[in-house]
Amino acid sequence: MKKLLIALTLISFPSMASAQIEIKEDYAIQGKIFAVKKAKKYSSVEGCSNIALSKTKVEGFTFESKSQKCTLYKKVRNLKAKKGFVSGTK
Repeated sequence: MKKLLIALTLISFPSMASAQIEIKEDYAIQGKIFAVKKAKKYSSVEGCSNIALSKTKVEGFTFESKSQKCTLYKKVRNLKAKKGFVSGTK
């Protein structure tokens, strides 16, 4: 699934082909929050990772599956093991 998410992200933003994001399942980021997105277009790992890649100030994201909430981080301190979350870092 990780390779599929990265491929989808790179296809969505061909001009950002050099930018990559490392996806980790069952982990949540701890750090300084940039924004919290709850709109339908961000209610998936793909949508959340796409918005994270498009923002230069964002270092990573955490997507909570249960609430379908996308949190973008401008500073990543660490990753914490947490069920039901998917995180990505640049």
